[in-house]
Amino acid sequence: REGFRYLWGWSGAMALIGAALIFKVALTPAFSLVPLLVRAHFGGGAPQLALLDSVVGIGLLLGGLALSVWGGFKRKVYTLLMGVIGVGIGVTITGFIPADMFFAAIGSVFVIGLMIPMADGPIMAIFQSTVAPEMQGRVFALLGSLISLSSPLGLAIAGPVSDRFGIQIWF
Repeated sequence: REGFRYLWGWSGAMALIGAALIFKVALTPAFSLVPLLVRAHFGGGAPQLALLDSVVGIGLLLGGLALSVWGGFKRKVYTLLMGVIGVGIGVTITGFIPADMFFAAIGSVFVIGLMIPMADGPIMAIFQSTVAPEMQGRVFALLGSLISLSSPLGLAIAGPVSDRFGIQIWF
């Protein structure tokens, strides 16, 4: 409650949290739907899924290393926006890849993995540098709770949407 009260009057923080929640509501189901995408759309199996998961992991690792070496733009929100746009482009491309071009999916999921640290890292840095130290525990607990809530909400929406319109539509 105290974390929420602290953030309530801070429109920039509320906008950032709202955008992060929308991002997580949309992105979490995409990762959950990858096995179905591999099987139903690309006609693949466990080896193809393992390859995509590995490529995402390599992208995450390289993106995290790049962010730690580079540090991001001076204004962290620009790094955040670059990451969100990069993830959005990667996910959108994945949604449009024809069934016979699995190799292109490898490239698009690499981009997604590479850009996720660029989107996630700056959020924490922004809040750590702007939230009063005595409120950080409450604010981060609130953020963690909201992010955790976004996963089941996204999955509850993605299931029926994907059943009705196909798995690729979610991407």
